[in-house]
Amino acid sequence: MKKLLITFLSCLLLSACDDGDSDSGGMPDPTNPETPGSSFPAEFVGVYAGSLNVTAEALGITERDSFDITITVNSDATIRFDGDSPEETSTANVGNDGAFTGNLDINVDECTGSVVYTGTVDGTTATGTISGDGNCTSGGLNFDVTLNGDFNATKG
Repeated sequence: MKKLLITFLSCLLLSACDDGDSDSGGMPDPTNPETPGSSFPAEFVGVYAGSLNVTAEALGITERDSFDITITVNSDATIRFDGDSPEETSTANVGNDGAFTGNLDINVDECTGSVVYTGTVDGTTATGTISGDGNCTSGGLNFDVTLNGDFNATKG
């Protein structure tokens, strides 16, 4: 059971996903440099490395784990969370204020679910939270899984 819970957790966090949306409204701050032709602050652009800390719960079992993450903020106002392979990558839009929200829909092995991540990037750090719900079937047993966690990455 513990192995299945960790497998589900890993799949939820590192699987192929849909694009998220973020409200990119707001006027540019004249004190911040901007990417030419846009109001997205150039100081947000870069690669951030850090960790994702997650708690997964199922059938009264709680597992905590931490994963290394790489987050890339692009000049086109998108943020990308990289997994170990291309199908383990998630992209969301980033607002001019650095806020982002994304959704991951999961359908792997014997598990389905979704994860929502929200956060901010400020040119030095990218921080945020995740939460998710899913359902797995193993050995004829059907059970729900919930995830909660946070991430923190520093620009390199």
